[in-house]
Amino acid sequence: MPTTVLLTTAVILGCCAAVLLLMLSGWRYRMRTQRDIAEPPQLPAGLGEPLYALDDVHYVATSETGRALERIVVPPLAYRGRATVEVHPGGVAVGISAARPFFIPIDRIETIARAQATIDRAVERDGLLVIRWHIDADHSVETYFRVVHPGERQALLDALTSLISQTHTQEHA
Repeated sequence: MPTTVLLTTAVILGCCAAVLLLMLSGWRYRMRTQRDIAEPPQLPAGLGEPLYALDDVHYVATSETGRALERIVVPPLAYRGRATVEVHPGGVAVGISAARPFFIPIDRIETIARAQATIDRAVERDGLLVIRWHIDADHSVETYFRVVHPGERQALLDALTSLISQTHTQEHA
């Protein structure tokens, strides 16, 4: 084998290794800087039947409110994947494939909205559903979901909005 081929191969492999090391370093840095962010609550016991459920949702990301390009790396929020989303009277249960399920209590939810883009995902206008909530006392986060079918997306949005409006109505009554 000619020396130039071996040298070229070694340079390419070295560049790939350097890129992977930089990516790992960046991920570890993000983990260190987010040490004070709590993990989301686990599913409560006796959750019961959901008011509405979808089992083919794409969990896209969770980021701090106002910082949509900075992914939260706290487990189980770190990686995107297929998910189930269930709307319960007490909040929203989320199960991301290959991660532990978590719960967003109704009293921690600030708003439900639509979006077009977040970290590593851009879709048609209003193609993402966003739940803005308090993961702990000091951190407001936005969790993004992609429901491909517009009818199912609207039904999930309606269920979430109804849940929030009922809770706010009861609080002010």
